[in-house]
Amino acid sequence: MSGYTLKLDNFGQVQKEDDLSFIGGQPRIPENLDIPSCSLCGSEQTFFFQIAFPEGHSWQEFSMAVFQCTNCANEEELIPEMLDVPLKGADIPKEFLKDYQRHFRILVFRTSAAIKPRQDYQEKIMFKRWVFETTTKKDEMNKVGGQPLWLIEDEAPATYNGEISMTFLMQLGEGFEFELTENAPPQMRIGLRGDPEPSPNRYYELFLANQLYFFGTTEMTDPMVYVVTQI
Repeated sequence: MSGYTLKLDNFGQVQKEDDLSFIGGQPRIPENLDIPSCSLCGSEQTFFFQIAFPEGHSWQEFSMAVFQCTNCANEEELIPEMLDVPLKGADIPKEFLKDYQRHFRILVFRTSAAIKPRQDYQEKIMFKRWVFETTTKKDEMNKVGGQPLWLIEDEAPATYNGEISMTFLMQLGEGFEFELTENAPPQMRIGLRGDPEPSPNRYYELFLANQLYFFGTTEMTDPMVYVVTQI
């Protein structure tokens, strides 16, 4: 599978209707999909980024949009729930990939089904366009396709529901900061006393800004995503 380095086009900060891969701004998702809500507090979740998987990728013709709640903080929901078995070669139980999306949500859809950015969403993260660059480097931390670059050990799952193979989709390097728009509220976080409090930072972090690895099912009738975090 072809691999691409993910770069941010810092000069292209005005969202256009034909943008397909970007962070912030307004999500370009199909009109029949609702903006996700948090299962913990009921708030509308924040749109972080989306990727239209390029030609040569196993998920080509599909897009993935990632949302997370920034209005509440729960110590048990700061990162996606992990399986309670060794992750390398693990089988992910049926329904797990739906049930674990409580504080976040990952929408997968055919890229052609999303016509334009959703005007019913008030952007919180500043828009920046993703640029795909073909690379043969093996040390790129932000990339789509190819092989994952693990921070510690290989934790790639093998199957979903005992029969559907999992494939590596992309990864995002640790410490990634999502810069906020002027009027965006601060992200809620767990303070030193263990209570939720507003962050003083003018950026959001996705899953504590850990190194993120996204794996997807190879069966695309009902595509699912599993997120592994490392630090």
